[in-house]
Amino acid sequence: MKKRMKKVLALLLGTSMTMGMLAGCGASGGTGSTDSGNAAGNGESAATGDVDAGGADTSDHVDLKMYLLGDRTPDFDEVYGKINEILEEKLNCSISVDFLSWGEHDTKYSLLFSGQEDFDLIFTASSWGHYEQTVSLGGFYPLSEEFIQTYAPGIWDVVPEVAWDQARIDGQIYMVPNYTNEFGQDVIAARGDLMEKYGISQIASWDELKEFYLACAADGIYASQGGPWWQYFQANGFSTTGGAPKGGELILYNCQDPEDLNFYYLLDWDGFTDYCKQAKELADAGCWSSDVLNSNDERQDGLLTGRTAGMIWNMGSCKNFAKQANEEHPEWNVTIADPAASQPKKAQPYINNGVAINVNSQHKERAMMVLNEFYTNPAVYDLAMLGIEGKHWEAIGDDQYKVIDESNYGVSSNCNWGWNNTTIQRDEYIENRTAVDDTYDALMEKWEANVKGAHLYDGFNFDSTKVSTQFAAVEAALGNYYDPLTNGLVDDVDATIEEFRSALESAGIRDILEEMENQAATFVAEKQGN
Repeated sequence: MKKRMKKVLALLLGTSMTMGMLAGCGASGGTGSTDSGNAAGNGESAATGDVDAGGADTSDHVDLKMYLLGDRTPDFDEVYGKINEILEEKLNCSISVDFLSWGEHDTKYSLLFSGQEDFDLIFTASSWGHYEQTVSLGGFYPLSEEFIQTYAPGIWDVVPEVAWDQARIDGQIYMVPNYTNEFGQDVIAARGDLMEKYGISQIASWDELKEFYLACAADGIYASQGGPWWQYFQANGFSTTGGAPKGGELILYNCQDPEDLNFYYLLDWDGFTDYCKQAKELADAGCWSSDVLNSNDERQDGLLTGRTAGMIWNMGSCKNFAKQANEEHPEWNVTIADPAASQPKKAQPYINNGVAINVNSQHKERAMMVLNEFYTNPAVYDLAMLGIEGKHWEAIGDDQYKVIDESNYGVSSNCNWGWNNTTIQRDEYIENRTAVDDTYDALMEKWEANVKGAHLYDGFNFDSTKVSTQFAAVEAALGNYYDPLTNGLVDDVDATIEEFRSALESAGIRDILEEMENQAATFVAEKQGN
C-alpha cells in the first residue's frame, strides 16, 4: 500500500488548540468481558482465540464502531455481517465500520477526536497513520499491560515484546501493533519485452534503473508516472524518519549503519541535490509526463494501460499488477526487479500498522475483546482478510487459500492490516504459477535471508507537539518546492533548492531539527540503558 502525509497549516493549528480539551475529556470505560464460547464461533476452538476476561459481564448487548482507512468494497457489509454473527455469539456485541478514504484521512482523522465523535476502535500507524500526532493530542486510550492481558490475552501471547516497545510513547502503549514482517522496500514492475528490446538484462541498481528509464524515453514511451526518489535514497542506504515532515521524507537517517546516529535534513545533504539534478535530466528526456503533478491516475494505471513501461510500488502490489498486465497483454512479459538489490532489507516496524481505542469510547473493555477476535480468531481473521469462504475464496489445506472471486471484496484490501498476524495468516495457493510468481518468491527468499541489522532509529518516532506551529508551517511550504524538485520539473535545480531552503528556514525547520535531536538523544539513552 504506500501512503504520503499531506498536512495543511490551518488544520494543524486548529488541532493543536484542542490538546487541552482532549486531555480532559476522557470518558469512563464501559464494562465488558467474554463468555466461554469457542473462538471460531462454529463449534471449534481456535488455538489462540479464546478469551478469559476475568469474569467480566457481557450480559448487556453493545454496538461498537470502528474506523478504517481506504474505500468500502461492494461486499464489505455482507462480510462484516458474518463477522458480527461470531461477535454476537461470543461477546454479545456487533461492530459497524466507517471508512476514511485515502484522499481525506489526512484532514479528517484528527477531527474525529477534536469533535469527540462516538466510536471505539480505529486503524492507526506510526508516522503515516496519525499515531504519534493523535497520542500527543490525548486521543487514544492508554493500554496497560494488565488491561491487554485481561481483555486480549491472545494478542498478548502473540505480539512480540519488541512490538510493544515500539508502540510505547513516554513509556505508555497506545496501540496494538500488527505482527508480520513487512518490508519497506519498493520494487519495479517493468515491461520485460522492452527490457529485451533495449538490451537490458536486469534492473538491480540505481544506474540500471536510470538506463531503463532513458531507453524508454528515447523510444517514445514514459518509463513511470513520476520521479524515482525513494529508489534513489533507498539504494544509498537511507530511510525515512518516523514523525518527520512529509511523512518522514524530509529528514532521513542511514538505516544501514547502526553506528551512524546523524539525521540527514535533505537541504543539508548533498545526495538530495544530486538526485534532483538527475531527476531533471530524466524529466527533460521524457521519462514521465510533464503534467504528472496534476494527474489523478492511480499508481498502476500507467502500466495497465500501456502508457508507462514500469510501475514502482511494494512487492505484493507489483506482483499482482504485473500478473494482471500479463493476462491482458501476454506479449509485454512484465517482470519484477529490485533497483536496490545490493542493500540488506529493512523490515518495517510492527507499529507500521495497528489499532487503537478511542479515549472517549464507552466500551473500552469490549472493544479490546473484539480486537482480540480480529487478531487471533481464525474464522474472523479469514473473513476480514479474504471475505466469505465459498464465495470469495476457498481453503486449501489448513494454511492456504485460493481466490474464487476477489472483484467485490479483495484479498487484504479492506484495511485489515492493523491486526495482521503471521501465526494464523493463510498463504495464497497458486494453481497456475507464472514467471512473475517465481520471480516474486525468489526475491522474497533473498530479502528474508538478507534483513538488515537493527538501527536504533528504526523504532524512533518524532513527537512534533512542542514545535507544532513550525511543523505546520514547514508542511505548508513543502508544496511549492518538494514535488516539483523530486519530479525534475524545475528550470534551475540549484536556484529552486535555495528558494526551498529559505522558505523552510523561515518556517522554522531549525527548531524542528533541534527538537528532534533532543528527543533522539533521550531515546538513545533510554534504549542503551544510560
